[in-house]
Amino acid sequence: MIASFLLVALCASIAFVVLGLGVFVVLLKLGVIVRESQRPVHQDFGTYTLSQGREVRPEEEQQAARERVP
Repeated sequence: MIASFLLVALCASIAFVVLGLGVFVVLLKLGVIVRESQRPVHQDFGTYTLSQGREVRPEEEQQAARERVP
């Protein structure tokens, strides 16, 4: 009788420890998410030319080459 009670108490204490660790990990992850969301957004103040404004696709290059050929 006492042995079964001790076994139940041991299992319950292990379950509470595991549950507590799980709650701790979830709260830690939520804290990281909140902290990262409060960081300022990166703003790029570099100077760029119009040629750097977009990437030329292969289809556009082929079309431009066809238009140049007489």
